[in-house]
This record gives sequence, C-alpha cells and structure tokens, in this order.
Amino acid sequence: MLSITSSAIDSTEKLATIFDSNEDLSDLQQEEILDWIQNIVTQAAALSRYFWTVKKKEKIHKQRSQYLRRVFCISEESAIKNRDLRNLIEHFDENLDVFVSKPVVGTILPNYVGEEPDTQGAPLHVFRAFYNRIGVFEVLGHRFELQPIVDEIYEIHRKLISFSESGYVFRNAV
Repeated sequence: MLSITSSAIDSTEKLATIFDSNEDLSDLQQEEILDWIQNIVTQAAALSRYFWTVKKKEKIHKQRSQYLRRVFCISEESAIKNRDLRNLIEHFDENLDVFVSKPVVGTILPNYVGEEPDTQGAPLHVFRAFYNRIGVFEVLGHRFELQPIVDEIYEIHRKLISFSESGYVFRNAV
C-alpha cells in the first residue's frame, strides 16, 4: 500500500508546484495536471479495494477489509470509499463509449483545467476537467471533490510510514 500512497502523493506534490507558481497553464500542462489528478484518483481506488471488497467476494476478503479499516481507523464515510468514482476511473474506456454514443449538443472539452466555465446556458460536455478554484475533478459529467481524497491518502500514508517504522506491528502504530 505504501507504493500506492507514495505514487498519489508524488502526483499531489507535482500539482502543488504547478498551482503555487500562479503561471498560466499551457495545453501540455493541463494534460499533465489531469493525468496527475487521474493518478491520485486511480491510486485512491486501489487503496479502496484493500478497505472495501467487491460485494461478491469471499468471507476471508471481507474479514481482511474490516480488519484494515479498524487498524487504519477508516470510517464508512471515507472519501476513498466512493465506488462511483472508483468504477468511473477503472472503466473509463467503457464509460467514454457510453458518453459519446449519445447525441451531443453543445461544447465538448476533452481536457480542461481552470475556473469553472460560464457556459451561459449552453450545454458543456467534459471528458476530464479540474476546476482549481473549487477543487473539483469532473469525469464524463460526474464531479468529485479532490481535497478529501488527498487528505485521506495522506493520512493512510502517515500511518503506513508509522507501521513500517514499527516493523508493521499494527496495534502500536495507530
């Protein structure tokens, strides 16, 4: 799990560097930013699978996920539990097929980073967007707040480091 959280944190730090610079974003930077955000969300989905199993799984998997939630003090309200986001990212190709199979009227933005656009009532269809002023990641019309996901990843990372330093003895590390 530490490699998962480390990957997400690496992307988070790259985002912070870009946004702290207050420079105008080039198209290339927008693509990179969205890739980093998608990596954060993908890693959150990978973490989520440790803490919440697929519903049809065996009892042993459920026991593991319950145990890990208890050890890591992760609640059912955790930002990384969102199965909708997890499925949207993990099945992006299939969701994109459905998204573009419907008649589309209005503006299509494959990638966008910036303030939420004022569409003046015109339909806007976004494949991937990050509205940096409000911290919202949009994928195929579905919106998710990024900061709670990042906060949860950092907390899990902090605990993983602590567990690592104690020889992965869970009871003393929480």
